[in-house]
This record gives sequence, structure tokens and C-alpha cells, in this order.
Amino acid sequence: MPQVKVKQEIAGEKTKVYKAVKKYLEGKDTLKKLGGSIDWDDKACSGAISASNFKGDIGVTEKTGKSTVEITIALPLLLTPFKGKVEEELKKHLSRVTV
Repeated sequence: MPQVKVKQEIAGEKTKVYKAVKKYLEGKDTLKKLGGSIDWDDKACSGAISASNFKGDIGVTEKTGKSTVEITIALPLLLTPFKGKVEEELKKHLSRVTV
């Protein structure tokens, strides 16, 4: 399965960035339109994405005052032509997250 991996640095403490990402993504219905959901793990500051056509993970790590949000999506072969568009959309949404 081809993978899309997007990383975005966001200034702030890990838990605050995680909460901001979670709040932002829960407020969007984009994933719901695709039949997907996110199973959040607040202790690990991560989430597991599941849908009928794809799956993925979200994780937040911290290093020297900045946090890195990483989203990895495993696409089925039929969606490979849309890999660039998926990556573009993920970057767009992550750039809108504010702490």
C-alpha cells in the first residue's frame, strides 16, 4: 500500500498541540464524509484513523519547545493517483491548526 506522510512543526507544548489538532480535526467533517473516524489516545498524544478505503495514524512529538505533528495514511492501490492531492489536503489542514 502506498503511504502519504506529512509532518508539520507547531510551536507549543506537546499536549497543547495535541489538543489543538484534536479539536480542529473533530470540528471538520472531511473525514466523516469519507466514512472515517479517529480513535484518540490522549495519554500517548496520538490517534488511529480508520475508514473503509484507508487507514492511518496521527502522532505528536515534542522537541525543544516545538511539537511535530505527523500524519501517515496508507492508501489502497486504486487511490494511488490521488496521493499528491491527499498530501496537499493534509498539509493545508495542519497549517490551519492554532494553539
